[in-house]
Amino acid sequence: MLTLLLFTLSSAHADDDTVLKSKNKGDKKEDGEKKDKKKKKDDEGGKILGLNWEPYVQPGGGVQIDASGDTAVTAGADVGIRYWKGKLEGDLYLGGTYITSDTVAGYDVHLGDTTGYRAKYFGIAGGLEARYDGQSDIVTGEDIFKPAFGVGVPVELTVGPKKYYAKAGVMPAWYFDEARKPAEGVVPLGDEFQWSVGAGVKLGQFKGELGFSQLITGAGTYNTPTIVLGYNP
Repeated sequence: MLTLLLFTLSSAHADDDTVLKSKNKGDKKEDGEKKDKKKKKDDEGGKILGLNWEPYVQPGGGVQIDASGDTAVTAGADVGIRYWKGKLEGDLYLGGTYITSDTVAGYDVHLGDTTGYRAKYFGIAGGLEARYDGQSDIVTGEDIFKPAFGVGVPVELTVGPKKYYAKAGVMPAWYFDEARKPAEGVVPLGDEFQWSVGAGVKLGQFKGELGFSQLITGAGTYNTPTIVLGYNP
């Protein structure tokens, strides 16, 4: 009788050990899967200075509408490198835009970098952009914006997962030419001030964005609906 009781208690203890071991194995497996997923994310793209990175090209365009209702077509592209490590994400880019209509011709060349924090459903980034741009009336030959060097400070907020998202941003800019300085109180911040909103979707290596931006300058206010396509090889 005593032997039977001891056997029963031993069997019950063994079953508990089996359940505990099984649970521990399951926890370890789950932890391993999480580590594998993190490792897989960190291994995506190339490696430079300990950061993951991938190149991209991003053409886009829109219609610039000034305060009087006159329109001009804008077209251009950015090429760059996106880099990341964990929740740190950045974007180093070089690009240009051409503006044209029956009466207006202009251009914009820029080089910049933004770096920030990107969680699953939220991101914020800021940076610095060097730019050279100008715009003229081809009928009268007068400058609308005298060609000049400047510096912009882009700040952008993103909401939503990386596959489909909405974003909003601002970029005040300062120029090194007195001709680009606005009258006091005309521009909210800087010599020019741009704000923008947009939404996008990313499918594999491709992405598309629809947006709207408003540029406030000493020469007037310009509204531009835009469409942007992106591809990272």
